[in-house]
Order: sequence, then structure tokens, then C-alpha cells
Amino acid sequence: MKWFPLSLLCASGQAQLHGGLRLPRDKPGLPVNGEIRELALPARLMLPLLDYRREALIPRVKAGQWVGAGQSLAPGVIAPASGRVASIEPRPVIHPSGMHAPCIVLEPDTEQPDEARLYEPLPTMTAERLDKCGVQGLGGAAFATADKLKAIEHSANEPRILLINAVECEPQIACDEALLMCDATAVIKAIGFLMDSTQCQRCVLAVENDKTAAIAAIRQALQRHPVALELVLLEPVYPAGAERSLIRRITGRSMNAEQRPAELGILSINVATALAAHRACQGFPLYSRIVTVSGVGLPEPVNVRVRFGTPVDEVLRQCGYQDSVMEHRVRANGPLSGFDLPSLQAPVTASTNSLGIQPVQATPPPQPCIRCGACEEVCPEQLLPQQLYWYARADDLSGCQRFGLDSCITCGCCDLVCPSSIPLTQSFRHARDAQREHERQEHMALLSQQRFQAREQRLADRAAAREARRQQAKAKLSTSKDPIADALARARQRRKPRGATSNQTASPTPATDKPNAADTTRSDAQAPPSGTQES
Repeated sequence: MKWFPLSLLCASGQAQLHGGLRLPRDKPGLPVNGEIRELALPARLMLPLLDYRREALIPRVKAGQWVGAGQSLAPGVIAPASGRVASIEPRPVIHPSGMHAPCIVLEPDTEQPDEARLYEPLPTMTAERLDKCGVQGLGGAAFATADKLKAIEHSANEPRILLINAVECEPQIACDEALLMCDATAVIKAIGFLMDSTQCQRCVLAVENDKTAAIAAIRQALQRHPVALELVLLEPVYPAGAERSLIRRITGRSMNAEQRPAELGILSINVATALAAHRACQGFPLYSRIVTVSGVGLPEPVNVRVRFGTPVDEVLRQCGYQDSVMEHRVRANGPLSGFDLPSLQAPVTASTNSLGIQPVQATPPPQPCIRCGACEEVCPEQLLPQQLYWYARADDLSGCQRFGLDSCITCGCCDLVCPSSIPLTQSFRHARDAQREHERQEHMALLSQQRFQAREQRLADRAAAREARRQQAKAKLSTSKDPIADALARARQRRKPRGATSNQTASPTPATDKPNAADTTRSDAQAPPSGTQES
């Protein structure tokens, strides 16, 4: 591949971002020694049997079975450690509704081997290897990276753009910045590997311009390992890291909710996902991710590496949290786009980028909407949140669709500026869940209708086959010269003893003068005893 020097793309060449919020920088727990601490394994790991669409997965293991680290437990789910499968049962998962889902409960072995290469290195990235190593998006949505690669490989749009997203402009989330500060060289090598694998014509690494330490680390890594990428420095306007907003700023092209970046010839992945994909092609499965843990009750905020399946309360305990959880609330995935956790037993997954501990505060009661339009001004998707709210509140799913419910990215900007304290984002989440449930019910009804139609078709085919046989027998009967004789012959044929042929007839057994042994025995038994005379 031809190498080029680093090029900087100034902010003046970017498309203007509609809406958003300029928030003060708050990036807690950034490493000062260039290392990220890895938490110890808990007594139990809980691995949800759900994919990124929240659809159930079928487990490939059973309770009581021993599994090795990296073994496939379900499609896209691998064992983060070796141990015994204790059970497969419903457990709480990280979700705004506090839902329970089937989980594989794994009891890790007390002694775990050092990280070892499980597969042979590959010269290029393949979807099969990404799927085998359980590589998921680490940016928040946990989208299967293998599906993204398949989509871009089948895309006919040119030029192909590799977009590495390192933008995390939401406060209290610094996991990607910590990764760049500590492993910038590994990240640059991974980006170069992905460029060779995808044969992209343009590679863009997007990062906020206030990440000075991370930018310096990237520049030093590029001097040691030159890669033909464009380092795009963005103003930290929340939510600039959202995929559709970022693509619009980089390429000037807009996407609707139904489109995917692959349709535009763009492979958009998170910076941590790029490193995980490169490690997977080297033979290392994805076991863990970096999580930002901050808030009250902690000695200090930290960015730590956590194994998938570790319960949230165990993460807080190992980070030094000692206060009562009854006095605080734990919020996952950011103060704006995240949500409070109903249960701290929920496990960390690929989509868990932060855990924030905040005091329990009384939520002001929502007031009537005053139609100020502040929510519309800050919406990055150019929606009308106040109109969408009315339809969501009335459970009018068709109205929600007309006003762009699918386009809402639940960033929380409208909640922050609403003077009436209306929980807009929460209403949109509930409406989206209701929409998904409605679509699921429609899908199940369609499957039931298809099964009913298939059954009716089978019954009709059987009836037609019976009628065809009846008509065939009737036609054969009409061509016979003597139908009565034919019927009698068929009846005699059915009454013949087993083993008899058609030309055989039953004949009496010929009599013989010599009695057989049975007759002799019977005659002896009936004879009078010797010495007596019959009267």
C-alpha cells in the first residue's frame, strides 16, 4: 500500500452540525501513568443471551458443562474466562426498563491462564474471524462488526471510506480517550490493517479538538508508523459522535433512519472496535472493554478494563465504592444519553461505556408544554420533539412514525433544555419499545397466518390426492368387462392364507394307512390296562 504523510482537516471544511449542545469538558479518570487497570474476575459472570437487536439467542452449552476461555456459548457470545456453566436462567440486564433476559451464569476457575492466542493470525480481516472472536461495536450500540464488514463488502458504492469514530463529547465518558492515551500505537497499527483489509480509498480518524493528550499520542504514533489517514479535529458539540451526525459532518451527505453507512460506501466503526478487530485477526477474542467509573462515593474516578459479564455492583466495589447504594443512583452510558439502573446485578456488556454514581434527587414534576421550541433548536436530527411527545403520550404509533421516531437517537438534548421538565427522551424510548413490540406481534401474526395457509394447502393436497385415486379406481372399474367377477377375485385374494400364491388352491391332506405318532400315543392312552377284560 502507498503511504502518505499525516494530513489535518480543519473545521472550516466540515458540514455544519444542526442543533446539539456545547457542554463543559468533563472527562474523569484519565490515566496519568499510561496504564489502564484491569479488574479481577468476580465469583460469577452473567452473559445475556441477547444480540444487538435485543433478540433472544439459543445457547450452545448446558448447565454443568465446563467451558474454556474464548469458547462460543451462543452466536456472537464467547466465554470471557474458563469455568463451569452454573445455570441458564433469567437475570437483570442493563436496560432502561430493568428487563430480565436469559443469561448464562458462568463460575470462573480460580486460576486463569494468561491471555493466549487461540487462533492463527490472518493476513486480512474476515467476517468469519470477527464472528468467531465475538467482536461487537464498543461505541454504545454493540452492533455486530462482522455484519458491517459483510455489508461494506457487498456495497457497490464508491469511494469506500473507513471512518474511525473516536468522538465521545458526552460528559463523564472518557474510555476512548483513555485508550488513545495508552495504546495509540496499537490503534494506528489496527487502522492500517483495516485499511489494507477493506481496500478503502479514504480513511478518516475523527476526534474532538480538546483531547490534547490523545491527539499528541496519535501524532507520535503516526510518526513511528505512518498511515494514510486524515485526522479530523471536531469541535466538542454534543452529540457529534452520533453516527449519522458524524457522517454528515465528514462527508456532507445525510442519511435517514432506514439507511446504513454501507449503502454510502462507508465503514463506520468505533476506535476501540477497530483495535478489537485487529486483535481478533491476530487470534485474540474480545473478552473485555474499558469502562469509565465516576461520581460520588468513589476515592477517585477511574477508567478500568472490565470482563464482560461482571455485575455492576462488583465493578463499583473493586473501584472503591463503599457508600450505601440506597443514597445514590447509578447511571449507565452517560448522564444525557444513558439511564438509571434499576438493579446493580445487571452485567457489563460491550455497550456499557460508563457508570456514573450520583445522589438521589427529587425529580421535579413535569409541567405542561409551553411550546417554546427549545427542544427543536437543539435536536441534532432536526425533529419536532414536542409534536413527537404528544403522539408518544397518546400511544399513537403511526403518528410517532410520521414525526420521525425511528430517527431519534435518544441523545437527551431536549430533556436538558426543556423548561417544563418533561421527560421527552424517556417517552420516546417507551414509544420505540412499543413500536418494536407491535412489529414483533405483527411478525408473529404473519408467521401464524403462513402456517395456517400451509396447513390448509396440505389438507387440500391430501384431499386432491384421495380424489385422484378414487377417480383412477373408478376409471379402471368402468373399463372392466365383468366388474362383479373382478370384485369377487379381489375378495378371494384378500382371504388367501399368508404365503399362498394365486395359482394355488387348498386341497385336503391325503389319508394314509399308517397312523402317525400322535394317533398312536392317543390310542395307547385310551386302551384298557392289561389283565382286565372289557365287558
